[in-house]
Amino acid sequence: MMNRRTLLRSAVALTAAPALPLAWAANPAAADVATGDFAAPGAAVDPFGIPLRDVLLIGGTVAPGPTGKPVLWSAVSGEPARLAAIDPATGRTVSAQDLTGAPGSYAVAAAPDGTVYVGAYSTGDLYRRRPGPDSPVENLGRPLASETYIWRIAVDDAGVVHGGTFPGARVFAYDPATGTTRDYGQVLPGAQYVRSLAVTADKIYAGTQPDAHLFEIDKVTGERRELPLPESLGDGAGLTVYDLNVHDGRVYARFGSATNGRLGVYDIARRRWTDLIDDVAGLDVSAPGPDGLVYFTRAGRLTGYHPGKRTFTDTPLVFPGRVVNNRGIGWVTLRDRDWPGRTLVGLLWRGDMFRWNPVTGRADVVQTDVPGAPIPIAALHVGPTGTVWVGGYLNGGLARVDPDTGMSTFQRFAQVESVLETGGRVWLGAYPDSRLYRYDPAAPWHSPEYSPGLPGSADNPAQLLDLKSADQVRARALTDAGDKVAYGTMPNTTLGGVLAIVDKATGASRVHRPVVTDQSIVSLTHVNGLLVGGTSISGGYSVPPPTQAEARLFGWDVAGDTKTFEFAPVPGATAIPALALDRTGLLWGLAGGQLFAVDLGTRSVVQRLQLAPGVADSRGKLGYDAPRHLLYALVRGQRVVQVDLATGATRQLLEQPAEFLAVHPDGRLFLGDGEHLYRVTVTG
Repeated sequence: MMNRRTLLRSAVALTAAPALPLAWAANPAAADVATGDFAAPGAAVDPFGIPLRDVLLIGGTVAPGPTGKPVLWSAVSGEPARLAAIDPATGRTVSAQDLTGAPGSYAVAAAPDGTVYVGAYSTGDLYRRRPGPDSPVENLGRPLASETYIWRIAVDDAGVVHGGTFPGARVFAYDPATGTTRDYGQVLPGAQYVRSLAVTADKIYAGTQPDAHLFEIDKVTGERRELPLPESLGDGAGLTVYDLNVHDGRVYARFGSATNGRLGVYDIARRRWTDLIDDVAGLDVSAPGPDGLVYFTRAGRLTGYHPGKRTFTDTPLVFPGRVVNNRGIGWVTLRDRDWPGRTLVGLLWRGDMFRWNPVTGRADVVQTDVPGAPIPIAALHVGPTGTVWVGGYLNGGLARVDPDTGMSTFQRFAQVESVLETGGRVWLGAYPDSRLYRYDPAAPWHSPEYSPGLPGSADNPAQLLDLKSADQVRARALTDAGDKVAYGTMPNTTLGGVLAIVDKATGASRVHRPVVTDQSIVSLTHVNGLLVGGTSISGGYSVPPPTQAEARLFGWDVAGDTKTFEFAPVPGATAIPALALDRTGLLWGLAGGQLFAVDLGTRSVVQRLQLAPGVADSRGKLGYDAPRHLLYALVRGQRVVQVDLATGATRQLLEQPAEFLAVHPDGRLFLGDGEHLYRVTVTG
């Protein structure tokens, strides 16, 4: 048995603090025969529902549908994703089929014969649906065994499917006539993302993320030539070639993000850039319509552009909010006298369909009947009032969950990566751009960016900080710091996160960078004017690669705005994703499978417990039950361990998949796994 006093008496220097074996509970765990998961005696696990649900459309195209009539094909994100065909005349879904095993897709394209192909993210699989009303969706497997994401695909006139991948930044060509795949290789040594791709009869165009490089590849020889970027973009450092389209001898390359960027127009025959257009959203530029105009979203408005004259024609369609990119756009004939000739149709991310007829000038936006799907959890927090707050991944959103009934109130919002409730307000760290919002749950919801309330309402949540200019993308660490809130971030295309300190009353902020050289800030806590943070050697994405070997623990004096200490508490650890202070003032941290304790007075590690093998893991959560002086650690995405800090006794409480952990004031635990929320009642 080891108490706080004996822990402190045994304090040694960091390099000498040994890893102690895990002290298991005397009682064996009870097996769950149905799932293979188990819970220790006194731990009851209750499924608590799916708190987040919404529509998310990403990849899409316009092509013949199941009956041969044109439809909007879209990959609807979910578990699994679904390939939906939407009637442009009505907005109704005429077909929806599972993309078994795939969570979603940016890559949907159609062949000349009407075959629809889908390239999946997270799995790297290629799917095919042949023409016909009863055709199944076939999983063709991974075109390239090493690649787990297919970011974009394009089909040429011969029906050959070309794609760009991650993590090898490779280009492939799949020939359905022979069933063979050609690997054109990595477009650039060290690159990981081919983010965009387009094809002509004899060339493939591939764009990278980050930095921005644009390549022209000969289909036959495989010879690769890098095209110079538009002059004002410099060397492309920190940029992404997010979208590529080819129409009538021109490459349309959008440099930026999913929501905004600059659209370059490249004349293939003349081998030069002819235009660079600001404030353009993705994900596609339409094929030319009447009078030779192509269409895209510019400054939130569907806009026609004549590439020869370099002129713009506005349409009446204005898309409000932050995310205004189209998710598949093309021309159809509706056979309706109110929509004569060809009509431009497209989809928006939340399931809306837009239509524009250049003959009559008629335009509208129609809500389709595509149903919402469960959203994976990206953040989990239990506030001092006991309310459970859940943030959504990719689709985004914020859910307020009653801890007793499981009833959930959902609000459409950004991807929420951190939540903190304090003083009657809820603070939200949002992706992208590492934004910070303050939400008053007692006031009406009104988010002009994502889900507006009544006209004239005050913004709620209100945005207080946007770190796009500092090249930050994720806001993973968020903590109460007295009269301030502090949050730590992960960068976008560089290395090195930001520590931002925001005054709760005024919203005034102080932004500090660098804090720890080339490291992100992924965990934070606060005690007596001192912020303590844990870092990760990685940035917000997998590029650029880390330059540092070990994660660090640092202290920051809030009043003095200075760093007071920094050291590596766990040799070999790549991240310290969780920190917790106990009621005695001892700091606990998690690095991979190792739980460690730090005496902030001596700044030394005084205890180590190896809860699971290894220390190089970016996952992990800690939760502290102060009234009972119990610490809970979620390690390696599957194991919950309870540590009695009064006695030193340690026991494995649960073995089941989970990525998120939060502790209720009454001692109950809440776990998040995928889109599912679980409640754990601990009585033993």
